[in-house]
Amino acid sequence: MAFPHLQQPSFLLASLKADSINKPFAQQCQDLVKVIEDFPAKELHTIFPWLVESIFGSLDGVLVGWNLRCLQGRVNPVEYSIVMEFLDPGGPMMKLVYKLQAEDYKFDFPVSYLPGPVKASIQECILPDSPLYHN
Repeated sequence: MAFPHLQQPSFLLASLKADSINKPFAQQCQDLVKVIEDFPAKELHTIFPWLVESIFGSLDGVLVGWNLRCLQGRVNPVEYSIVMEFLDPGGPMMKLVYKLQAEDYKFDFPVSYLPGPVKASIQECILPDSPLYHN
């Protein structure tokens, strides 16, 4: 997929959505890595909510995303490796998070969907020592 830097964000999102249906998983991830590296935060913030939902599934459970619960290295080692690299703390997904965070973009997410210990910490105003929780 060619990604000229002057594309409109809506076109970028539409292209990524189409690719998620039409391209093999490995190619989708390669394209996402290129998009994350090449596009500025201003354009990436429009695709972030879609990307999170397409990976982790929807909050209502209708979309399963990449079905991470069922992904096993023994069953599908290539796909497992691709996902692990993409979601690694130093991988493209976290690079995207930090890129957006540096530009001060914010996204709403219900506290009720967070894991119990994290939810309790936030409700008690005790934030984990991570830059992800301090903005």
